[in-house]
Amino acid sequence: MTRIFSARLVPFAAALLAAGVVTPVGAQAPRRFGRPLGPPPNAPRIMVATPYTFAGADSSAAVLIGRGLRDRFSDLAGRDFTVIPDSVMNSALVQYGYSADAILSPALALTLAKNIQARFIVQSQLSKLEGGRFGLQTRLVGVNDDAGITIGSQQLATDKLEKFGEKTGVLFQKAVQHLNDARECMNLRASKADKAIEAGQKTLKDLPTHGLANLCLAQIAQDQKKPRPEIIGFLKNAVAGDSLSLVAWGLLASQYEQAGDTANTLTSYSQLLRVAPSNQKLREDIFKRFLAYGKTDLAKNVADEGLALDPTNADLYDLKSNACLFGENYKCAIDALEQLYAIDSAKADTLFFYKIAAATDAQPDTARLVTWTSRGVLKYPENATLLGYLNKGLALQGKTDSSLAITKKLMVADPTQLKPALAAVQTLITAKRFDEIGPYAEFIEKNPDTSGKETLAQLYVAAANQKLQQPQDLDGARTLSAKALAAGGPTSRVAPQANLIGGIATFVLGTKADSVAAANKSCEGVQGAATLFAEAKTSLTNGRSVRAELADQYLGYVGQYETRNAALTKAFCGGGAAAAGGAAPAPAPAAGGAAAPARRPAARPKR
Repeated sequence: MTRIFSARLVPFAAALLAAGVVTPVGAQAPRRFGRPLGPPPNAPRIMVATPYTFAGADSSAAVLIGRGLRDRFSDLAGRDFTVIPDSVMNSALVQYGYSADAILSPALALTLAKNIQARFIVQSQLSKLEGGRFGLQTRLVGVNDDAGITIGSQQLATDKLEKFGEKTGVLFQKAVQHLNDARECMNLRASKADKAIEAGQKTLKDLPTHGLANLCLAQIAQDQKKPRPEIIGFLKNAVAGDSLSLVAWGLLASQYEQAGDTANTLTSYSQLLRVAPSNQKLREDIFKRFLAYGKTDLAKNVADEGLALDPTNADLYDLKSNACLFGENYKCAIDALEQLYAIDSAKADTLFFYKIAAATDAQPDTARLVTWTSRGVLKYPENATLLGYLNKGLALQGKTDSSLAITKKLMVADPTQLKPALAAVQTLITAKRFDEIGPYAEFIEKNPDTSGKETLAQLYVAAANQKLQQPQDLDGARTLSAKALAAGGPTSRVAPQANLIGGIATFVLGTKADSVAAANKSCEGVQGAATLFAEAKTSLTNGRSVRAELADQYLGYVGQYETRNAALTKAFCGGGAAAAGGAAPAPAPAAGGAAAPARRPAARPKR
């Protein structure tokens, strides 16, 4: 059978304990009610949903139990209500895109009930007991009501599945009889409180713990500012009759909190988690309250209690993962999320992957970080958050090429994120793969964030300085220094250092060009060397604020070579004696050229 899941409210078997009574249905003596001719066409409609189960293997059993439950409610309805038959429900399911006999989550079943104009709904949660028997938690409630009646039942070893469903239905005989009375209390509460109280008390004569009637009377007592014990009394009866009423539990917790009753406050909030383990907003609020009370372990305990009864409840594993994350127990969170995925991978939405990525990152557990974010990116290939986590994991594993490939995807998915691109530049510099920096640097330079450009400039300077080391790449050092100035601007913090490194590299390139020009007696070569010396002089002057002594030393060297360059220019470009085969130029220095300095110029600044 098809099971349709929802991330919203999914009641579970642990709440049977809070119902106050779990009834062995074998103790009931079901009788077959004679069916009247049928209700009038306008009778209120009741939809009996197929019991929900987290275990796919139990789907067929759920359908059979649901049929028995539906059949018995048809008997109980008499002429006052219409129970929507299987055929109508299945037609509606098909119409809304599901398969016939699809098992809907409680939230989706409620939506279906409203769509087919049901006024009341019967919902059940199936759980597995010892010996292969089933437990059932069944709730009868108005589709727009905040409370109803919830009853727990257990299959006897001799009960067939449909008979188990029928026996469970018998337990609701009085609840069906008082459906309209409880509703009347709510309808009259605001306008005719005295009449509402009469209707509510009428229901309580037969059903003292009727959820909706007690909730109605509690709210009237609140409105009339009755003593707190009276309000609490009604609310306690309401949750005893309907352990799945969020509103009743919430009001009860609030009353206990206002009364300063810490123990009962925490118990009530814990029960709220049992009722709605997947309600994200609710559980975040409750976690904060547990933290304020210094009881961060309570939420995890709630989940563990429920899982002991229903180990295939995916929502409880989700609750447990949140509780563990809240308590910074990351391994616990990871384990819970992996269990959730194993039970129902369809629940692995973006929030699931965000949580497991954050947990594996914080643990840290790099292997699982990469495993789970890889799955997440496969499902959500353009999700920048998941790409970022995957990129980090790959980088930590030293998988540089894979990390760079993910960085490029991340740059497309979220053009505002600069850190991955900056990290890619840093990685490539460390690996001395300077030629691959381009795409990442261009991405940073195009971004309006000036801090990113400043950081890029620093990285360029670091790369340029590496180029000055042996084996030298003077052209690379000069180019990267220029890129640093272009990225950070001439007034950036790293501009003086970029100028100093670029000035030294350019000067040494000038000496080499000078030597070649002299050897070849090339006017063009001499002029090229002159351009380099002029550039080096400007850069070194602008870099004096970093290391004035070193900059001045190189400026002295530049001056000496400029003198030699002037002589070579006159000889090779001005028609002088040398050009005509006359006087030879000054003796060549160690690096080649005229007026060599007293010692060979350093190839890089001292660090």
